[in-house]
Amino acid sequence: MVASPKKGSRLGRLAPILVAAVLLCGVVFLIFFGDGGRLALGPCVPGREGAAEGASGKARGLLETRNFEASPRAIGDLRDGVVDERLVNTLQTVAEEHQVCVDAFKEGHYFLPGIPDGPLIPDGYGEAGGLPNTHYYGRAADIRRVDGKPLRRNGADPDVLDVGRTISGIPPGQRPDQIIGPRSWVETLGGSRREGWILDDDQLALHEDHLHLGYVSDDGTANTR
Repeated sequence: MVASPKKGSRLGRLAPILVAAVLLCGVVFLIFFGDGGRLALGPCVPGREGAAEGASGKARGLLETRNFEASPRAIGDLRDGVVDERLVNTLQTVAEEHQVCVDAFKEGHYFLPGIPDGPLIPDGYGEAGGLPNTHYYGRAADIRRVDGKPLRRNGADPDVLDVGRTISGIPPGQRPDQIIGPRSWVETLGGSRREGWILDDDQLALHEDHLHLGYVSDDGTANTR
């Protein structure tokens, strides 16, 4: 008579498989749902040989910058010339001092799940609903990490704050006139609307996990100082 395997031994053999499955699910969650549960466009990858293939001018220079990281779709927007040159310049200025991860310019960006982006911000995205969508025109970027740190719960981090100070130092005519981020970031830096900062409570709440840098118009800025 052959003895049947013990239940404990079967569980012992299954344990490594179950652990591997749990770890794999965790990796998949991080890749597809990003830092704060928002569906991400894919992992950021650093500028490296081949990333800038097909890009030209300043977009190529940004893609070749080691401190600049982006999702595959954001890289595609840069290669295709979709991104406003002023925004490219701003990101290049920031990347001279800090590593940044941009997960979206235009392609793949959305404000509300299941609602495709269009020329206007959809109703339901705070009081900004109905205003021009700067992402749609390639005039906005969402930064989700600075120096490897997610923006959520790190708005007052010294490196994240320094990114804000770098942006503030850009001359008014070239500085973004849509600067939005976590409340702690905005309040610590003390920027004003005249300098391009968006201070509405609902928008600060919607940007707890990323920095939004945008240009309202395709010509000039609304900054007065």
